[in-house]
Amino acid sequence: MYEEVVKKILESVNENSSFADLYPKFSGEGYTAHKIDAENFHEIKKADINRKIAFVDGGNAEIIGSANFSLSMVRVCCAVYQGRKKLGLKKYETLALTQAFIKENEIWYKTLFFKAKNQIDLHEVLFSSFDQSLMTGFNRADIGSVSNAIRRFSELEIAKIIAKEKIADVIVLDGNLQCTLTDEDRYLSELYEECGKNKILIAALSKTNSLFTGDGNLLSAVLLSLSPFDSWFYHPIAEISSKSHKAEMFFAKFHNKSKHVFRFEVYGRQREYAEELINELAGNCTDPVFIGYPYGLVEADKIARISHNEKESLKARFLFMLQDKNIEKYLNSKNAHGILDMISF
Repeated sequence: MYEEVVKKILESVNENSSFADLYPKFSGEGYTAHKIDAENFHEIKKADINRKIAFVDGGNAEIIGSANFSLSMVRVCCAVYQGRKKLGLKKYETLALTQAFIKENEIWYKTLFFKAKNQIDLHEVLFSSFDQSLMTGFNRADIGSVSNAIRRFSELEIAKIIAKEKIADVIVLDGNLQCTLTDEDRYLSELYEECGKNKILIAALSKTNSLFTGDGNLLSAVLLSLSPFDSWFYHPIAEISSKSHKAEMFFAKFHNKSKHVFRFEVYGRQREYAEELINELAGNCTDPVFIGYPYGLVEADKIARISHNEKESLKARFLFMLQDKNIEKYLNSKNAHGILDMISF
C-alpha cells in the first residue's frame, strides 16, 4: 500500500514537470502575470551597503477559551542587525481577551488588551463572526482565530514604532505585504506613511509560498529547476495593481547551498531599492542553522514563539485563579479534543 502511495506522489510531481504553462497563477484580481523567462534570473552579488536591518516576527497562543471568549498571549520580536552583527533585540507582549457580544442582532467579537512590559498598543479590534477574512468555509469564525489577526496587526504596529523611532534603515517583516484581513490596510497604510516620512525601506519575506503556474506546478519549484545561477533572485513576476497589495514581488534563493526559494516583497514605491536590498540580505543568510534564510528572522521567530510549557504555565495560573468561579461550563464547550488527546489506549 505504501509503495503505491509513493508511486502516485512521484507520478503527480512528474506530471507537473513539463513546464507547459509558464505563467504564475493568481487567484484574485489586480495581477498581470509575466511569463517565466530565463532572462529574468539575476545572480546575487555581495553588497557593501551595511545598513541597519530590523527583522520583525510574531507569535501567539490561546491560553484558555470557550465558544464565547478567548484569552491569548501575543508576542512580537524585533532583532536588529548590521551585516552579521547583532545590534539589539526587543520583545513586545500583550494579553488579549476576545469576547462575543450582540451587535445588530448578530454575533461580533471584540478584543480588550491588558498592559504588559513593552506593551503592544493597537486600535480597537472588532470582527463580525461572519467576517470572511477569518472564516473557514461557511461556518461562523471561531473566536480563537481573532488571535492570529491580532498577531499580524501587532507585527505591523511594532514595525511602525521601529520606523517612527528610526531604529533601523530597513524593516523586514515575516510574511508578505498583502492585506488579507479586515482593517489590515489601515495598519499597513500607517506603516508605509511612517517609513516614507523617515526614508526607511519596508520589505517582507515569506517562510512558505503557495503560488502556482498555469499548469498546476509550484512556482518556486519551477524557478529552482530553471535557474542558471547558484544564488539568485527572479523578477518580474507580475504587475500588481491590487489596492490591497501595494508591493513588488520577487523570488530569491539567497545562498548557493540553500534548498529553499522564498517569496520576497518590497513596498511598491521603493522597488528601485529591491535589488540592492536582496544582495544585502544575502549576507545575513549564511548561518548553518537555516542556511539561505536571514538569521535575523530566525532569531525573531525563536524569541516570539510561545512554547508549550509557557502556554501551559499561564493556563494553569489562570485556571487556578478562576476555580470556583462558575466558568467550567464555558470551558467545557471547547476542551473535548484536549481530553481525547490525553487519553492513552
